[in-house]
Amino acid sequence: MSSRPSAGLPHTRVALVTVADAGLGRAVARELAEAGMRVYVGARREKAGQKAERELRASGLDARHVPLDLDEDATVARAAELVERSSGRLDVLVNMVGLTSSLDGTSENSPDGFRAVFETNLLDAIHLMTVTNAMFPLLRRSGGGHIVNVASAFHAPARNGSGTPRNAVEALTLQYADIGRQDGVLVNAVCVDASIPAWDGSEEDGALRRAAALTVRLVLAEDPLLTATSTGPDGVCSGLSATAPGGESEAGPVRIV
Repeated sequence: MSSRPSAGLPHTRVALVTVADAGLGRAVARELAEAGMRVYVGARREKAGQKAERELRASGLDARHVPLDLDEDATVARAAELVERSSGRLDVLVNMVGLTSSLDGTSENSPDGFRAVFETNLLDAIHLMTVTNAMFPLLRRSGGGHIVNVASAFHAPARNGSGTPRNAVEALTLQYADIGRQDGVLVNAVCVDASIPAWDGSEEDGALRRAAALTVRLVLAEDPLLTATSTGPDGVCSGLSATAPGGESEAGPVRIV
């Protein structure tokens, strides 16, 4: 990527939301746009992405569809080039990854059911790395970028074998937070209720809107020390390292909502 300056957006923050053509991703995109940001709506399906763009623009919001197929690395690279060419930088990256149902159901508790959920979520973690690596130079250029990785919080049992996909996202969040510290790039995770309609739900769904609001509050948080954390559906933010808010060096978890 070139090192040319930002393309005429001195006051408007620029955001990219992956898988933002429906459900939770689009709800997050809408809230970021309503907060005054230019939002790139990442979508694999062109028609769905263009529809989301039209609907958001009809509300007077600055939304732009960007083709983004997480299974095709070339589209990720082209998305980074498009954002750079049209906006010159990126201030916010929201990775919609690791979203799945919980493992409470009988069928999902079978070996095959567990394997399917596990493999799907670990593949999403690979997607997270691909997108984040492509967008990191643009985030560095912003002089204070934010990355929020959205994953599922499993109902029960917490943080054991069935929580492994969430743990994969949290582990990557911690690694990227360590990388981003020197450039002021803040990296955090949000673990939403696993029962919300992640991909096909209406934006009017109450649980979906609450999950979107939780994600956006973390994006808008001004505390420069708020990095390397994971926030659960209840809004409690816990550190992923001893130096993060809620970590071992702090008094305890903090609440961001």
